[in-house]
Parts: sequence; structure tokens; C-alpha cells
Amino acid sequence: MTIDEQLTSHSFFANEKDFYELFRTLRRDDPVHWTQNPGGTPFWSVTRHADIKRIFEEPETFSSERGGIMPLIGAEMDAIGAETFGLGENVLVVDPPRHTELRKVIATPFLPMALKDSEARTAELISEIFDRLPQSGECDLVDDLGAKIPMAVICDILQVPSSDWASMLKWGQMALGGNDPEFQEGTAIETILKGFRSMFDYTGKLGMERRGCPFSDPMSQLANTKVGGRELTKSEVAYNGQQLLLAGFETTRNSFAGGVYALLQHPEQMAILRKDRKVIRLAVEEFVRWTNPVISLMRTATADVEMGGKTIRSGDRVVCWTASANRDETVFERPDEFDVTRHPNRHLGFGAGPHFCLGGPLAKIELRCAVEQLLERYEGIELNGKVERVHSLFVGGLKHMPVKLRKRAAAPAEARGEIA
Repeated sequence: MTIDEQLTSHSFFANEKDFYELFRTLRRDDPVHWTQNPGGTPFWSVTRHADIKRIFEEPETFSSERGGIMPLIGAEMDAIGAETFGLGENVLVVDPPRHTELRKVIATPFLPMALKDSEARTAELISEIFDRLPQSGECDLVDDLGAKIPMAVICDILQVPSSDWASMLKWGQMALGGNDPEFQEGTAIETILKGFRSMFDYTGKLGMERRGCPFSDPMSQLANTKVGGRELTKSEVAYNGQQLLLAGFETTRNSFAGGVYALLQHPEQMAILRKDRKVIRLAVEEFVRWTNPVISLMRTATADVEMGGKTIRSGDRVVCWTASANRDETVFERPDEFDVTRHPNRHLGFGAGPHFCLGGPLAKIELRCAVEQLLERYEGIELNGKVERVHSLFVGGLKHMPVKLRKRAAAPAEARGEIA
């Protein structure tokens, strides 16, 4: 396969070794690479940390609203790009200054004080999910923990009935993983559209049911707030509710499952965490850097810009390969080593600039609580089948990780202080 064929192939990104080698070559030889897109609009592939950080921090020059943020590979994806994310209506694809006001509306539950108040509830939800694992210890770490944990937390915050959580998971997999044959219902495009439309319809209905109701959850705030002196339309409520759900579980799922997989591949790092639980906070950052739950994000240039010795023209699409930025040799010492004590860790896993991931602090709490539970409950974790990655060059990660969890032996009564 040529470089361009690799950069536009979802299946190519099912093999970590291959795509990290490609990015290493591009950072060295062609960090701003003009990429021909078979059947679609060509784009610039940007692979260096400094360039990608600049793009994220300059929304006036690199717009999220003009073409969206999901890499549009092929003419069919071009055709559905505006509908899937809601260009100009969804906070993720709205440019400043309007972005700033809309972001304030949905930020409240993700601010430090709110997260501190809700941390006990987050830990409780995660504990309940662990409680429901099979007694045998045999499970799929992705399906049974990685996916369920963030979905339970974000649905609880949005006050989505627990009876609907399974549907949220399914629609999320279809929307962001529709290029993977396992999640398809019809063609890839049909699957992606069905996933997005199902979630859009659900959040729109949920929001409108809460219009005029004095609740404090984010969906009620979306339905009842005013931005620019007017209420949000039903479409705006739906798109932003959809965004909260998708951002709330996909990336956290991938970071957790991929991070645990990395611990199994590097037992000396697992030993560090078992010896000193305080290191888990640093490990969470390394989970995100190492797993790259968002492989790439797209922007559209609004002016001519010089970068990496190339001229990006106004109107050109620019794909930022964050998975490459997080292995950049000029930023990270030993970038291809998994190190749970890494500090500082200037990864771009949560983006940068005005669109820095709103749910990043919540994701860190979820990851920390989940890892703590895993280490406290189980003395051993063994792979119990084939580990598989999602076929996606947008939101990537593991889709299956069969494991066998060995429960920690109960401490003797004397050790627990139960015998005088």
C-alpha cells in the first residue's frame, strides 16, 4: 500500500505496529504531507506535536465549523459529514466566539467543584459494574468494563434512564465504529447514519421533554438556556446532547481497555502500580498518551498558512494525527516506551485550545477509579483470547479483550482486625 492508501484505510489502523511506524517516517521525512483521498477530497496530513498543537490553538485559522472534525474519507462520507455532527450547531463544530458561549452552557457538571462533589457517585457506579462481573472472572474487558463504565457515568449525569443505556452503547458503536464490519447494519455509511440519527432523535426528545422543567442536569440546561438571547433549537439541543453522550464514553472506553492491555504487556509497570497506588494519577495520563483513543481530528484552513515547509491554502482540509503527536520524539523522552511514572506528560489526547475536551477531567476520574477497583479486587489478570482493534482512523482502540480475572484472596480475620 502507498502512504496515501494507508492514511485513508480504516483497516490499516487495526494494526498498531504498522501505523506508528508510518507516523515515525512521516514526522522525519514529510511532517505536512499532501494526501490524495481516493474518491474524496484530498487533505494535508500533519504529524508533528508542535504543528498539531498550533492548529488546535488557532481556531480562527483552522476552523472546526467549516468542514467538521471527523476525517471524511471518500465521497460518501463527505456527503454525510454535516449531518452527523451538526456543523454550526454542535459545540464541537462551532467556532469562537459563539463556541465560548455555548460551551459555558454545558460545562457546569464538568467543572472542578462539580466533579469533586460527584466523585463518590462515580466510584459507586463503577463499583456496581465490577460487582456484576461473572464469578468465574472470565469477561471481555472492553464490553464488560471499558464500555459500560463511562456510559453509566455520563448517562447518570444526563439522567438518562438505565433501561436505555444499552441502546446508547449500540448507537455509539455504530456512529463512531461504523467502518468496522462487526458493528455494521448495512453499509458503513448506513451504519454511521443510523447510529448518529438514533442518538440525535433520542437526545432531542429527551431535551424537549425537559423544556420548562426546573432540573439542573445538562440536558435540562441545554433545553432551557438562552445563547445569544434565544433558546436553543430542538436540533441544537439534540446535537449537543448527542455530543455529550459520545464524548462521554468512547474515548474513556478506549483509554481504559488499552491501558490495561499495556500493563499486561509491561508487567514491570503493573508492579509499580500495585506497589504504589499514588502513581495511578500519572498512569492515567500515560494511558491516554499511549492508547490514543482519538487517532485523528480534522480542521479546515480559513487562510493561507506556511507549515512544515508547505503552503496550506485557504479551504484546504487538514487532518491532525494526534496518535502521531503523542509519540513525537521532540516532545517525549523514550516515546515508544510505556511508562506509568512519566512526568511531565504533554500529550494531546484531550486536544488543546478552545476545544480542549470538556470531559477530560471526568475521564481521568473514571480511569483512576476503574484502575483502583481492578487492582483492589484482583491479584491477577490474564489474557483469555484474541485481542482485536476497531477498524477506524478516527476514534480507535480495542474492541475485544477477553480476560480472566483472579480475585484477591480474602485477608484472614486477624489481619482485618476482626479478632480481639
